[in-house]
Amino acid sequence: MTPQPGALPPAPTQRRRATTEALLLLARPLLAISFALYRVEVRRNLYPRDAPVTQIEGVDPQGLLFAGDIAVAGHGVLSHGLTVAAQASYGIAAASDRGAQLTMISQTDLTMAQLAARTRYGADGVEIAFLMLGIPDVLLATRSEKWAADLRVVAERIRSESQFRAVRIVVSGIPPLSDFRAIRPAVRRIIDRQVERLNAVSQEVAASTPGMVFVPFPTWRLGDMYVNRLFSWKTLHEVWAEALAAAVAPR
Repeated sequence: MTPQPGALPPAPTQRRRATTEALLLLARPLLAISFALYRVEVRRNLYPRDAPVTQIEGVDPQGLLFAGDIAVAGHGVLSHGLTVAAQASYGIAAASDRGAQLTMISQTDLTMAQLAARTRYGADGVEIAFLMLGIPDVLLATRSEKWAADLRVVAERIRSESQFRAVRIVVSGIPPLSDFRAIRPAVRRIIDRQVERLNAVSQEVAASTPGMVFVPFPTWRLGDMYVNRLFSWKTLHEVWAEALAAAVAPR
């Protein structure tokens, strides 16, 4: 699997989004096959085997919640200290001169609907919640309205459970899935449009929801992602963590 450089495409128009969703209805069988292959593939891949990072020493620790699929699970790295969640938390702690208490919700095939269906998030006292979902939803062709409604439900329930008045919700952009897997050109185009569409919906929801921010998936220089000709998941986690930490850095 050879990643390719890319940037978040511009938000599609309503007409283009409607056209995309109509095409997705026809493409559901192909996406279903891709989803089945994805589930098998990610379960066989590398994940941390050590104890999760749940606390960063420091005064007045702030509660951080990370909910997501393979990124939160630590896909591709050997230690939990190298994951997006841990590295973003270290960055946030350093920038704020505070400690941190981490809560993680991770499942390789977690969807936004599944997260919205949860009754508890472990979000008591959480000040910042990071939502890093979307890959399964891309392959399941989740509709825009469903994604938006579930995103709002998740945000509201986290806020209610946290009881922290100024809790912030950070919605991460969906990674360019087709850059990381060998996919036929026709399916690649469908997946790229789906990623673009759901990212645009997240951006719209964030823009209309106080305390919520959308952070595009970071771009990268392709050469920087390779070590001895092998793709460096460690570097990808670092770049992604920097983008998330920067989004909540004190101004």
